[in-house]
Order: sequence, then structure tokens, then C-alpha cells
Amino acid sequence: MSFTSRFPFPPNDPEDAGSRYNSRLYERFEGLLPVVTYSVILWCTLVYFIVNKDGAGSIASYKLAHFLGYTTYQDLCEGRWWGLIASACVHIDLWHIVFNMLWLLRLGPLMERGLGSVKTVAFFISAAFISSTLQLVIGGPGIGFSGVIYAMGGFMWAAWPRYTGFLEGFSGTSLRWLLIWQAFCFALSWGGMMPIANTAHLSGMIFGFIVGLWACRGTKRGWYWLCASALIMTGCIITCALIAFSS
Repeated sequence: MSFTSRFPFPPNDPEDAGSRYNSRLYERFEGLLPVVTYSVILWCTLVYFIVNKDGAGSIASYKLAHFLGYTTYQDLCEGRWWGLIASACVHIDLWHIVFNMLWLLRLGPLMERGLGSVKTVAFFISAAFISSTLQLVIGGPGIGFSGVIYAMGGFMWAAWPRYTGFLEGFSGTSLRWLLIWQAFCFALSWGGMMPIANTAHLSGMIFGFIVGLWACRGTKRGWYWLCASALIMTGCIITCALIAFSS
């Protein structure tokens, strides 16, 4: 059995989900105002304008980005672990924040109405921490909400058979665009045209996919996916602790 047969892409037409579509679990929170999604969009936008108030690329811009979350390996050695989460909300380039916020506006409300606001906050924080940690350790420091966006994409890919309400805004075409964009990001990085946090993208999607399998199958039938998610988080926490204590 191929990977895509075992873990199928979501259909482009929700009705193609068949009997699964009757679950529509996100309606447990029908009418819920996605305050977490809107708050993140507002904060990211505010941070973008603060960082760029003196022009992108300036020394002042870098200092502001660092103050608001941009985290280097040296910062982590000094115990600035919170920056691994806060850095997800820092954007310097206009195209970067537009791309991320458009995806967040599309996917965030679906996730928040499916999981609830509290679980969505927990997912955002976990995905930001894991993707930023692995990006910093493997590929160097990075910024932006892309790691969380890819985590959301991975989660919805794995969880849509149960949370079929996701299909109203997340389809097979949406997933393909995320994967195509990632291939384009690889080309830009390997060609030396633009530094891109590919490790954050990949680690975010893998983490989100694993958590999505747990959410889809439940704790009884998907306990091993729960364990895998916990191991990833534990590994990142231990990595940060070792870096901080070894300095």
C-alpha cells in the first residue's frame, strides 16, 4: 500500500468524502469567533510594521526583530528559549507576512472551530517551538509563521477523515500548493537566491501530521502517534536545555 493510499489527500469536493462527511466535527463549535487566529494575525501585522518602521535591513530593524523574538544560537545558550516561540510572529519581508497571514486566515478559523480556541493555542505554541528549535539547530535561525502554517497543513491532511469540516477550506489542491511551494523553496535555497527556513517547514508539517493522526484516530487507537508527538516535543525541550546548560 502506497503512502498516499494509506494517508489520502483531502478531496477537492467535500461531498466526495462520502459517509465520512456526515461527521462534520467542527460544528461542535459552530459560530465560534476564531479569536486566536485573528489575534495572531493582528500581532504579526503589528510586529511587521514595528520592525520595518525605519526600513527593512537597517540596524534598527534588526534590533527590533531581535527584541521581539528573532533568536540566534547564542541567545538560546543564554536561556532565551521564549524567542523560539515569539520568532514565529516576526516577519521582515512583505511577501513573507502576506503569504503566511493569507494561509492563516484560510486555515485558522477551520482549525479553531474544529478543536476549540484553547487547543488551537496549544497547537500553535507547540508547532512554533518545535519548528523554530529544529530550524535553529539544523539550518540556522529563522523567523516567520511558515513552520506553523505547514504544521496546520500537515494536521489537516492527517485529520480530515474525522474533522471533515476542514474540507470547507482545505482541499487536495490546497495541500498540493503547499507541497509545490515547498519544492520551490528548496530550489530558491539550493540556488542561493534566497535564504528560506526549509527545516522549519518540514519539521512543522511532520509534527502537525503526526498530531493529526492522533486526533483522527483518538487516544485509544492512535496512542502511538500521541507518543511520537510527545517524543518530538521532549526531544526539542531536552535539546534546548542541553544548549543552555552547556554554555
